[in-house]
Formats: sequence, C-alpha cells, structure tokens
Amino acid sequence: AATQVIIRVGFDNLTMREIATEAGYAHGAIARYFPDKRSVLTAAFLRLYTLANDRIHARIEGVRGLEALGRMCREILPYSPNGPLYAKVVIAFWDHASQDDEVTRIHRVNNLHWRDLFRQCLVEAREDGELADGIDIDTAVNEIASRNAGWQMISVLMPDSAGDGRLNDGLDALLSTLRRPAAPSAR
Repeated sequence: AATQVIIRVGFDNLTMREIATEAGYAHGAIARYFPDKRSVLTAAFLRLYTLANDRIHARIEGVRGLEALGRMCREILPYSPNGPLYAKVVIAFWDHASQDDEVTRIHRVNNLHWRDLFRQCLVEAREDGELADGIDIDTAVNEIASRNAGWQMISVLMPDSAGDGRLNDGLDALLSTLRRPAAPSAR
C-alpha cells in the first residue's frame, strides 16, 4: 500500500492516513507498525529489494558469468510496466538515505549484496574465459552499479529516454565492454 501511495503522490505528500486507506485499515492500525514516514519508506524499499532479490536468485540459478550478470541486471533495471513506478520509491529512499545515517546503513547493506553478486558473476566470467583482458573487476562492479542506479533516475526524470528498448541497448553495450572479443576465425 505504501509503495502505491508513494508512486501516486510521492514521498513528501505521503500521509499515514492515506496508506491506511490504501491498505483498507484504520489509521491507528498502521501507526502501530510504522511510527513515522521514514519507517514506511524503509519498509517499501526493503519490500521492493526483497522481491527483486527473489527474482534475481531464481533467474541466475544454474547460470554463470556474463549471462548471469545480464539476467541479474534485467531484474534490477526499471523495465515496464512496474520498474519506472518502483524507481520512484527507490529514488525517494536514496534521497532520505543521503540525509539519514540509519537509512544509509540499510541501503548500504542491501546494495553490497548486489555488488557481491556482480563481483561473483565477473569472477566466473574470468574463470570461464569470457571476460575481456584488462578488466579490473572492482572498477567493473562500480560501473555496473552506477549504470543500474543511473537508469533508475532516468526512468523517472526522463522516461522518454528510458524505454525497454533503450534499457536493453544500454545493458547490451555494457556487457559488450566486458566480453572477450571473439577469436578471429581461421580461413
């Protein structure tokens, strides 16, 4: 319910009463579990993160390297129909994380999990011989995280520049910079 209200009116205009109405509860029932707006935003972010994490783990099970990385990013990127809407919640959370140490800590813990998965995929790609020579894994992890975060912002602030096709093109371009070029064929 909180996610839907944030999508509809934004975090700054969110009220506990509106969340209760959306959820079909009395205002007091919500206030008992969420004492303030920050707790609501944190719960909404964690729910979206958990849902994405469940999808990621299902999609990469039994898959390695750059294929797993691509599948993971496709679950993180703001694909339609819901991704651009959920990106509004993520951006609101980032705004509060930049100003609140506890919210920053929550974001960091969750983001580090994804960064560890990015790193694992890249290490597997190197082990399997599919990672291009000269790729620094830590730098690549930063680039992947930055691109995923950037697409979240673009989908909200410039939606005409972030359709599914553009997301696919951007991800394909990123993966191609990481992939070892194909060996020339013998004639």
